[in-house]
Amino acid sequence: MINTNKTKSIIWFDGRESTRQLPPECIADCSGSGNQHNNVIFWVEKLDFDGPVELFKEHLKEYGIWDDEQLKDHYGNRIRVLWLWACDCYENPGDYDYLHLGV
Repeated sequence: MINTNKTKSIIWFDGRESTRQLPPECIADCSGSGNQHNNVIFWVEKLDFDGPVELFKEHLKEYGIWDDEQLKDHYGNRIRVLWLWACDCYENPGDYDYLHLGV
């Protein structure tokens, strides 16, 4: 018997462009002052947030914060991209509703 209750993965990106917006609750939880790491992990899991492996690496490399070894960790990159996007949405409402990966 096939399990028909299983949900399909959400598609967050079509190439470099996000296909959806972050929920306001996610932005609020992930962008506040202090360490938000656990909140970001929660939202990565809740939203099934994911995207193109190589484009995530390329996008994050532009920040110059993480080295090549750190950028090999795709799960870590998912956390980093969501955190950066949420912070951008919080700091500049309306400017980052949709994320463009890259330069």
